[in-house]
Amino acid sequence: MKLCEVAGIARSSYYKWLNRKASISELVNQELEKKIIEIAEQVNHIYGYRRMTLAVNRALHTNYNWKRIRRIMRMNQLFSVIRRKKPKWFKSTAEHTAKNMLCRQFHAAQPNEKWCTDVTELKYGNGCKKYLSAIIDLYDRSIVSYILS
Repeated sequence: MKLCEVAGIARSSYYKWLNRKASISELVNQELEKKIIEIAEQVNHIYGYRRMTLAVNRALHTNYNWKRIRRIMRMNQLFSVIRRKKPKWFKSTAEHTAKNMLCRQFHAAQPNEKWCTDVTELKYGNGCKKYLSAIIDLYDRSIVSYILS
């Protein structure tokens, strides 16, 4: 046996390995591997090892460690597909555009000559929003009125 000489092992070691029986953990890993491949095909290979661990444990009513699932997934070259996140906003045209009457002249000679307004979005709490619209007099920069909704 030239192969044994090249590898530097005895012939008896080769035949012992050839005739060995698989251990219990190897048999369990083979069954687990089949289940992982089945779940991966069902979900189009988007699960990573974390979600795969949850799915396998839920399907088999077991509690396998994530390291074991990750090792089996790596041996089978199963990796998660990172999906591109969709934007939460849309580009749209303005419904109404006001005429530019100030032409960047933000100073007034007398009170109540020029007023400006703007809407500000305020976020607070768990995803809650409020809108503040204030009207300002450009003569002395005082707030004429505001509304919060």
